[in-house]
Amino acid sequence: MPELPEVETIRKQLNKEVAGLSVVDIWTDAPKMIRPSQREVLKRTKGQRVTAVERRGKLLIFRLAGKENLVLHLRLSGQLFLHKPNDSRDPFLHVIIKLSNGKELRFNDQRKFGYISLVASDEDLEKIVAGYGPEPFADLTLEKFSAALKRSGRAIKVLLLDQKAVSGIGNIYANEALWLAKIHPEAKSSSISDSQIKSLYEAVLKVLEDGLRLGGATIADDKYRNLYGERGNYAQVVRVYQRKGQPCQRCGHKIEYLRVGQRGTFVCSNCQRLNT
Repeated sequence: MPELPEVETIRKQLNKEVAGLSVVDIWTDAPKMIRPSQREVLKRTKGQRVTAVERRGKLLIFRLAGKENLVLHLRLSGQLFLHKPNDSRDPFLHVIIKLSNGKELRFNDQRKFGYISLVASDEDLEKIVAGYGPEPFADLTLEKFSAALKRSGRAIKVLLLDQKAVSGIGNIYANEALWLAKIHPEAKSSSISDSQIKSLYEAVLKVLEDGLRLGGATIADDKYRNLYGERGNYAQVVRVYQRKGQPCQRCGHKIEYLRVGQRGTFVCSNCQRLNT
């Protein structure tokens, strides 16, 4: 699933390419991916100009001149590309937004879990994002981060992936941040010391900054590409994610694989000791 660095990379590119253009047409062969319906969304957005593209957590928010919003979530396997009309179509292409400059935004999704939703007003949008946790690089302070950890008895990795606790962190960056902070993914959140919390907070910001700088992470499944179809380069510098059996870059101990909260997890049990 695209995480904060991947979605933010696409958002910046969308602002460059799409802001100022109008919606001309919307096509789909997967009606459930457009809410409430393709017909209703086209009726209310046709001719409307995109004023800006914003992000909240893993959501892309297309602000429209008519004060409505289109909210897009890539979910597990979604991809968003900018194309010319005559470009060949991907077999998993399910939604096309045709733009006033003749180009097309194409939404591919092998699993069809992603969606585009029409949100009628800013007030309705606020209701959608109200449950999201603080945003890294915006309102996620050390104090808020510490409070979220101290009031939870869950494994720290489970908490990091909870969008109600912190927005935008996914499996790749959670693994990397925990390795950097030398914290075991199964450690109980409320048991982590203040110094460890500070280290983890700084590690979260560090790995997300690196992910943004390198254009996101295109891993072995090759699912993530940016708006222009280019790979992200963060996977080339990962320290622990998908490195099972390889030596830890810090101590040389073999990286182990386990599941935490039903998610694949990579850990150096020597550097990231679990206190029992």
